[in-house]
Amino acid sequence: MADNVIERMNYFQFQQIGAEDFRIEQSFNREARARHDLGPHSWGIIEGCRIVETPREGDASSVDLKVTPGLAVDGFGRRIAVLETIPVTPELFAAFDSERVIELWLHYDEYTRRTDNDRGAICLGDPAYSRIIESHRLLVGTFIPEHDSLVVEGVEARPALADGSADEGAPILPADVTIAAQDFPEDLPSAFWPIRLGSVRWDGAANRFRPVASPAVLEQGRRYAGFIGGSLLAEGQLLRLAPRVPVLAGPDAEDFATIEGRVQVDGRIIAKKDVLLHGGMLSFQSVGGSDETVPLTMRRVPDAVGSGADLRVQIGDNPASNVARFTVATGVQSYAAETTKVVASFRADHRIDIPNGRLRFPGTARQAIDLGVASDADPSVCGIGWQGSSVYQRSGAAFYWYRDGKHDPTPGDPGTGGSQLMRLSTGGSLYFGNDYRQVINFDMDSGQSFGLGIQNNTLYARSAQHFAWYRGGGPDPAALSPGGGAKAMVLDNTSRLTVEGGITSRGRVELHGVPLDFRMSDGSSDTDVLQIARDNRGGDQNDLQVVIGDNLSGDDRFVVGPRVSGSFQEKFVVANDGTTRVAGDLFARGHNVLIDIVAGEFELNRLSAGSGTQPLELSSSRIANVRDAQIMVALSHIHNEFSANDARWKVSYAPNSRILLGGNRVRFPIAWEVGDSDGHLHTFSYIAIFLA
Repeated sequence: MADNVIERMNYFQFQQIGAEDFRIEQSFNREARARHDLGPHSWGIIEGCRIVETPREGDASSVDLKVTPGLAVDGFGRRIAVLETIPVTPELFAAFDSERVIELWLHYDEYTRRTDNDRGAICLGDPAYSRIIESHRLLVGTFIPEHDSLVVEGVEARPALADGSADEGAPILPADVTIAAQDFPEDLPSAFWPIRLGSVRWDGAANRFRPVASPAVLEQGRRYAGFIGGSLLAEGQLLRLAPRVPVLAGPDAEDFATIEGRVQVDGRIIAKKDVLLHGGMLSFQSVGGSDETVPLTMRRVPDAVGSGADLRVQIGDNPASNVARFTVATGVQSYAAETTKVVASFRADHRIDIPNGRLRFPGTARQAIDLGVASDADPSVCGIGWQGSSVYQRSGAAFYWYRDGKHDPTPGDPGTGGSQLMRLSTGGSLYFGNDYRQVINFDMDSGQSFGLGIQNNTLYARSAQHFAWYRGGGPDPAALSPGGGAKAMVLDNTSRLTVEGGITSRGRVELHGVPLDFRMSDGSSDTDVLQIARDNRGGDQNDLQVVIGDNLSGDDRFVVGPRVSGSFQEKFVVANDGTTRVAGDLFARGHNVLIDIVAGEFELNRLSAGSGTQPLELSSSRIANVRDAQIMVALSHIHNEFSANDARWKVSYAPNSRILLGGNRVRFPIAWEVGDSDGHLHTFSYIAIFLA
């Protein structure tokens, strides 16, 4: 057959036909079949040819392999028909001496064979064979390149460049590596084009096959034949696309078909399972296929950082538009046409319209609205939430209430044309603008008015009659009723202040012309007045009077002392009759006026005449540090042994001659004298006075 020419036999009567003519006839049919297999189809496995593992008898860790019957077409259009199961023998893997996963391939093969009718040719010495057997063989390993090249018009075909143009003018090799109008190789039986069946696990050390980790390994790299053309029509009313071999996990367990490119569907699409968009978007256009300058799309937008993503609903590209909307409604009419059916409408100008209904937050109590939060990691310091039946507002700083104006991001600024009505500061203080007025008003149905207000340098409270402060209890409309609680303080309509507890003052307390009156718990005086008052006797003549009773009888007292462990101890007492008692030291002009008197006798036992000085050391039991001391001495026990001749006895103390020994001890030098030779001075007495 001539190059680039399709030639077939033209038979006529009485034509002489030889072997070459039959080869032409055969080649014509074989090439036509090959181009048909590569024209509306692409090369690959048509059916079967699967790798199957079966447990090896007596060795649970090993398997035997086989390839099931099937049909395939290679890139040169050669059909490979596997009509019976092919055992995969270990001899194919003899070159691999380690354990690994290895590719298994199917390749076209053919060989010649003679029949009994070939004996005549053999006798004549003709080497011809009358039969060619189309067969196959298995290959293992990795092939680079995986097959021979495809040639068109004598030039090797190459993949197109990135812009779709030919590479240096060479024929373009399609993505499916299939060309029907190719130049078949001169030696077609020897042309190399294996078809990948999958992968197996080979243990070269044990010279046997091991089970693969997953059934998917047996399917790795398999290529199936496909269809090539401009249309696929169904003869009946239904075109079915489905896997030929049922998937045990179900039809939705894995992909079985792909469409690479744009698809236009003139009709309804019904998906009974999930619809997945891998990086694409849904674009909602008009009937004519235009976005009308307002793109409406839905897509997945990956996060710039991390693994997050947005489901982005695009409503135009003009952020100032108030007519580009994403609307949730119960009808299909436009927003303006059926506003009453709209649930919510999200506008491109950053506004949300809810013309009907309410915004609800059901579920557990929580802070339902967060304001001004940059990220989930930031604490939500501004927001609105609820706790039980209570609603709260949270702020990271202050709260403001404005009248009129426009938004201004500066805290406390009511914006152009606005005014601040009230502010609750960060510390919990409430501020009411800068106008003098009664800012809190209570106007009762009874006509009574109450309120709080401000005047120049003055904060006032207004009441129809009384002011009261209660502790505990609940509301009670009756005047001065604590509602089951307790009165803490009352300022009545006579301006009399009654405090049920104590009063603490860290500043001055002034009484103008009135005494400080001390009463019983029931308010009575028990007939005896106890008061502290200021009394003016004239110019620069003022007394602070402490009044204890109204007579000199009875036992009314002014008592000073500590309360120790709940018990009061009297230390200074002045009775209403003037009697004064002091339990401790009493100071006058900076000195303790308390004294201690120590009296006693000292045994001198002088039995003859003479004179001298006797040191007398005494101590005070009441004064720890003695400031001064004096002593008086006198004879106590004297007598004569026989008769008194010039008899004289004497003891004396020189004033201020005492010696202070520190603490409570003092030494007094006592002078003594006995004038009679037989006179005796046994003892003298003393009275010592210690001053603190």
